[in-house]
Amino acid sequence: MIRFTWLLSVVLLGSRGLAFSATPTIVITNLPAYGSSTHLAGVALNVNPSNYAVAAYIYVPGFGWVTKPTCAQPLTAIQSDGSWNANITTGGGDANATRIAAFLVATNFSQACVLGTSTLPESIYSNAVASAVVTRQNPTVNWISFSGYDWWLKTSGSPVGPGPNYFSDSTSNVWVDTRGWLHLRITNRSNQWQCAEMVSGRSFGYGSYRFELESSVNALDPNVTLGLFTWSDDPAYTDREIDVEGGRWSTPSDINNCQFVVQPFNLANHLVRYRVPTGVTNSTQLFTWQSNRVDFESLVGSYVTNPPATNVVLTWSFTNAPAVPLSGDENVRMNLWLVNGVVPASSNEVEVIIKSFDFVPLSPPPPAHMTGISLGPPGALQCNLNIAGQPDWHYTIQSSVDLLKWTNLTTFLATNFSQSFSDTNIAKSDQKRFYRTVTVP
Repeated sequence: MIRFTWLLSVVLLGSRGLAFSATPTIVITNLPAYGSSTHLAGVALNVNPSNYAVAAYIYVPGFGWVTKPTCAQPLTAIQSDGSWNANITTGGGDANATRIAAFLVATNFSQACVLGTSTLPESIYSNAVASAVVTRQNPTVNWISFSGYDWWLKTSGSPVGPGPNYFSDSTSNVWVDTRGWLHLRITNRSNQWQCAEMVSGRSFGYGSYRFELESSVNALDPNVTLGLFTWSDDPAYTDREIDVEGGRWSTPSDINNCQFVVQPFNLANHLVRYRVPTGVTNSTQLFTWQSNRVDFESLVGSYVTNPPATNVVLTWSFTNAPAVPLSGDENVRMNLWLVNGVVPASSNEVEVIIKSFDFVPLSPPPPAHMTGISLGPPGALQCNLNIAGQPDWHYTIQSSVDLLKWTNLTTFLATNFSQSFSDTNIAKSDQKRFYRTVTVP
């Protein structure tokens, strides 16, 4: 008979960007479906519930942002266990709201009622200790899943920025293959060049944004730009745009093929260009956004903490604190487009493969906890685990038969507070098996 045991969780600490106290966090645990009148619900973490409340807002197309539940009741109480529940459909068109925002604010927070504005007042962002802003899926927009997150696809019937270009949400322009890798492609259909762009369904805020490429940046057509960036339709802070961009901007002789940017790009020390070496098809481009700085890094290969110097292409820090954008309602965007709408110099279609996108919060990495263990059906060599973790963190489940050598079973992104896993790769010769979870840095 095999004995199964779970151990205390393990946290692997990186060396960068970690605070030393728990960070206030707000998480939406129930996002009503588009067209639904059910309540918005979530949980507030790392705060005293009696000192904080939730300020909720919705964006209704054709009208604007609106305070919820009502102007007379602008705040939602947080229960002693951290949970909260807000009615966001108290008006006629509320069920068709496309964006939902929840802010963790002090109970004495006072804000004039928002009723039909195109953007939320900046004072809401600056007074909140945490926020969650999401876009709801609706039938008029195509969505895909990539790297554990949902993304909506941009499409246009006439040229729009950047470029300007035509953008297509066709599976010929944007798709995820069987390996889970993202393909962005510029195509030529019926004598019309069509570009690709996808937008995250939620805002992430401060943290590390990591993009692992499986294509050579150096091989990009000189008229093509790959964009990996944050963007907000609110013009404040230059649209909260922080960029990693691959391309030569129609200058084939430029030996550099990438740039880091904190917009506006035309100000001194807001942009630095660099070169990902020829022949490198696997690289990681990343930036870590804090309230007073943005740290950029370009690596050969996958991301690792404290990479060897030979893998570091460039590090650059933007420390002009007054010009660092305040986190708000920005989304992550990935696009592939033609500079000034000019066709590729090669006249060929262009494709870039992105292996993964990872977001890692600035807060200390929280351990996961195994909350239960059970056997599979009678006669089956199967162990079922229940793991409790914190959303936005990656966790690896490991097993061992001797507590000396550990084997990685799976790595997953926690999108909620509970995850189930079944280990079916168990040998009959095993007398006992141990399990543990590791928080990925």
